[in-house]
Amino acid sequence: MSLNLTVVSPRAAGSLALYEGGTGATNATSMSFGAGQTRANNAHVALSADGMGLAAVRNGSNGSLDLVLDVNGYYE
Repeated sequence: MSLNLTVVSPRAAGSLALYEGGTGATNATSMSFGAGQTRANNAHVALSADGMGLAAVRNGSNGSLDLVLDVNGYYE
């Protein structure tokens, strides 16, 4: 799946990891950010094997944040 992800006003510095739904979290970082920064990035992530879950997100910061995901499309 192709998507844009945007982090809005995170309370602490950190990173996000996107990975295939239904699998274990990856150590790869999709985006890093500082406290209070609004940042955007493009990403590609596999759909879950059962087709029911799109993707999973791991918040690697110690604070809360707002996350916007815009799906551009998917491939089979």
